[in-house]
Amino acid sequence: MIGRALDSNNDLIIEAGRLVTVADGAEVVQHVRSRLLFYLGEWFLDIDAGVPYFQEIFTKPANLANIESIFKSKILRTPGVKRLTDFSMTYEGGSSRTLSVSFSAETTFGLIDKDKVTINV
Repeated sequence: MIGRALDSNNDLIIEAGRLVTVADGAEVVQHVRSRLLFYLGEWFLDIDAGVPYFQEIFTKPANLANIESIFKSKILRTPGVKRLTDFSMTYEGGSSRTLSVSFSAETTFGLIDKDKVTINV
């Protein structure tokens, strides 16, 4: 698998006028991160793609078991991911208001060890 490399802001990386690419395990990690940051209904060509942030995650009271299930499902349905070996979520309130998802997974290219995705809520 080969994909276009993204920086920490999910922007394409261009060096010397050319798009940088990622392959194999790095591409799977990037794909998982992109899927977890993609909001349901964000893409007009497929409004069913994405994570239901407004519909099920940014709700009061939060259903943590449901939220965990949603994130695990998105990770496991990512091409190249075989199984999750570790998963955790942490919420930081106050002024930062962030939800962090940390996971390790076995992929067709090896082990993803403790990758972290942070969502601003």
